[in-house]
Amino acid sequence: MHITATMKMVDVVQKDIQLLAVIQRLNIPLGFREKSVSEVCSANKVDVKFFLQLANAFHDRDFFKAEYFKEFPVQWLIAYLKNAHKCYIEYRIPEIERQIINLEKQVDRKEKNVELLLNFFREYIREFTSHIELEESNVFPYIVALNEQLESFRNGKALNVIDENYSTTRYHDDHNNIEETLYDLKNILLKYLPPPVENCQYNNLIFDIFRLESDLMDHAELEEKVLFPRVQEMEAELKNITK
Repeated sequence: MHITATMKMVDVVQKDIQLLAVIQRLNIPLGFREKSVSEVCSANKVDVKFFLQLANAFHDRDFFKAEYFKEFPVQWLIAYLKNAHKCYIEYRIPEIERQIINLEKQVDRKEKNVELLLNFFREYIREFTSHIELEESNVFPYIVALNEQLESFRNGKALNVIDENYSTTRYHDDHNNIEETLYDLKNILLKYLPPPVENCQYNNLIFDIFRLESDLMDHAELEEKVLFPRVQEMEAELKNITK
């Protein structure tokens, strides 16, 4: 299914419930009534083309083309990614941790694998939080400053010097594949934990980890294939200007 501007937004969600994440991160509230995608975007001051690129890319990985995002301001990408970070830190990660703690209460206290799982996940939380804090405090401000400098120069204004010690090379090095850690977490759950008392709770935990892993893969793809190349292009342009 190719998502179009004329489709009803409610039909889009019913076709792919995972797109609620995209809608939420664009600050679009529920209550679509019979409005089309275009009407909902217009009412919430969201560029419909930007929404369609995100929605179609995350709905169908074969549709994802980095060049399709080049026409959109880099600030839009950063705002979307920051909203995703907020969702992970304030809801998705705490919810999974809560489920793991509940799981701990259901098994034999002598069972070491549950303690291993909790320690592993808490280490993952520290790694994940550190990654997000780095992006929020260093990477994103750097990209915004870089973009502002280039926009100022294109408008005939003087070019100020930004931090030359920061570049996308460091950004790329800092951007760890934290989704791989979730894969390890799934293996611990599936291979080593004893059967819980409430199997439904156990299954819900695994489903949530799978969903988070898939979400993070989409998130990383947007950063690695869209944002990162854009910044490289901006850095190259700035380098040519300052020669």
